[in-house]
Amino acid sequence: MNLQNITQKILEQRQDLTQDELRRLIEKKKAEAQGLLSDEGAARLVAQDLAVKVDGRAFNEIKIANLVSNLSDVTLKGRVLAQWPLQEFRRQDGTIGKLVRLILADKTGTIRCLLWNGRAEQLTGDSLQGKIIRLAHGYTRVGWLGVVELNCGERSEITVLPSDQHDIEYSDFLSFFRQLNSIKLGDGEVNVVGLIDSPPKITAFTRDQHEGSVLRATIRDQGGAVGVVVWNDKAQELSGLKKGDILQVIGGRVKADPSGYPEVHVGGGSIASILREKPPHLKLSLQKYCPVSSIKPNEKGLALLVKVINIGSVREFVRPSGQTSRYKELLVGDSTGLVRLFLWDEKIELVSALHEGDILMVEGGQTREKAGEVFVSVGSSGNLSINSPAVDSVPRYPSKVLVGQLKDLSHPLIIEGLIVGDAELRTVQVGSGESIKVATLVLDDGSSRVRLSLWRELAESASGLRAGTKVRFVGIQPQLSIQGELTMSSSNLTIMKILGDNAQVPDEGNLISHYI
Repeated sequence: MNLQNITQKILEQRQDLTQDELRRLIEKKKAEAQGLLSDEGAARLVAQDLAVKVDGRAFNEIKIANLVSNLSDVTLKGRVLAQWPLQEFRRQDGTIGKLVRLILADKTGTIRCLLWNGRAEQLTGDSLQGKIIRLAHGYTRVGWLGVVELNCGERSEITVLPSDQHDIEYSDFLSFFRQLNSIKLGDGEVNVVGLIDSPPKITAFTRDQHEGSVLRATIRDQGGAVGVVVWNDKAQELSGLKKGDILQVIGGRVKADPSGYPEVHVGGGSIASILREKPPHLKLSLQKYCPVSSIKPNEKGLALLVKVINIGSVREFVRPSGQTSRYKELLVGDSTGLVRLFLWDEKIELVSALHEGDILMVEGGQTREKAGEVFVSVGSSGNLSINSPAVDSVPRYPSKVLVGQLKDLSHPLIIEGLIVGDAELRTVQVGSGESIKVATLVLDDGSSRVRLSLWRELAESASGLRAGTKVRFVGIQPQLSIQGELTMSSSNLTIMKILGDNAQVPDEGNLISHYI
C-alpha cells in the first residue's frame, strides 16, 4: 500500500483531520526519525498513533524477553547498545549484499538485530548508539550463537524516537555494562568499559601454520579490574592503545586466564572502541596505593607502594600447558604488613639490580591465594618502577605482631619472643619425593605461644636454638593446622635473627637489616 492509499485510509477513519493536518503529522514523524523513515513508514506510524489500521497491518510491539524464534511481523522498541560498521558480502549469485548489526535493549533484556541491504544502507554514516529506536515488521531466527536474533529486511521500518519522550521507559546506559568486579566464569558474553590500567602489550604467534597477533591489557573501573585479550584483526585495530585510554568492549567473551580467573576476550564478533571522552556511565575514582593489609584474593589492577625486605632467586615453573615460565620472589611491605611478590618472565630483568630497602611502585598487580596465603603476581600486563622520583612518601616497615592478638592469617608477619624448649630437627619427605630438613620449635611472645616449622636452610640455622633464646622472625606465615591450632611456617624468604637480652627495635624507617 502506497502513501496515497495510507493517507486515504486515515482520513476515512479520522474525519476530524484535514489533509494538511495529516501531512504535518507525517512530516513531524519524519523529522523525529532523523532521515531514517520514508513517507510511507512515517504515515504508518501516524496511523498507529491515531489507532487506525491500514491493510490489516498494525504494529504489535513485543518486549525483548518475550521473543522466540520463527516469529514474523515483529515490532519492538529499545535503546541501541551497540552498532557494528556496515559489512558487505558476496551472495552465491555474485551480487553484493549489505548488513549492519545492532544490539537493542529494553528493561527485559537485549537482542542482536541484523539489518539487511536497503535497511543497512539507511544507517550508513549514522551512529545510533544510545538512541531509542523502533524496528517494525521484522522476523526472528536463531543465530549462529544459538540465540534468537531479530532480522529486518526490505519491508521493515526503522524509526528514531525522541529520547525525551521515551527515556523513562528504558534503563540508562550504565545498566547495559557490567561492573568489572562482578564478572565471573560462565558469564558468556559481557559488555564492559574501563580505563587502561597498564601498558598494553601486543605479540605475534603462529598456530596451525597460521600467523596471528594478540593484545593483552588490564582495564579498571570504580569496582575493580579485569584482563582483556584482543585477537588478530581487532588487536591490530587497537595497536595504538595506551595506558590511560578508555576502552569499551561490546560482546566480549568471558574465559579463564592461565590461573583460572576470568578475563574478557575480544574477537571478530565483538566491538572494541577507544573512546575519546569518558562516558557519563563510567565512574572512576583515582587509583590509590592499596595498603598491604587490605590486599584480598582475586584482585586485578592492584597498585602498591612498598619497600623491599628480602630477595629470592630466579626459579622456573611449568604451566599445565607445558610452557615453562621464570619467576623471582620478593618479600615486600609497608607500615601495615608484609606480602610475597612474584615477578614473572621479563619483569625479572627489571629487578636484576634490586637491593634491600629499595622502593617499588607496582601497577597492574594480580592477587592469588594458596593454602590461605594471599600473594601478588606481576606479569606482562603489570608495571614496576624502582626508586621512582615521583614517590612523595617513603613507606615504612610494619611493626611486630603479638600472637595472642592475631586475626588475619593471609599475610606473612614479624614476630619475636623466647624459645620454649629446644628446637627439634628432623627430615621429611615431601610430595615430589625430595627429602628436606624441618626444625620445629615453640615461641612465646608474652601474649601466647605458637609452634613454628622452619624449612630447608633455615631449619639448619635453627637446629641449635635452645630454650630461653630470644629470636625474631620476619616474613613467617601463619596458618591453621588440621586440628584448628594456630601454627606458623617459614618460606624461602623468611629471615631469622637471634636477639640479645636487651635488644631494642630501631627506627622503622631504617633498613630491615638494621631492624632485625
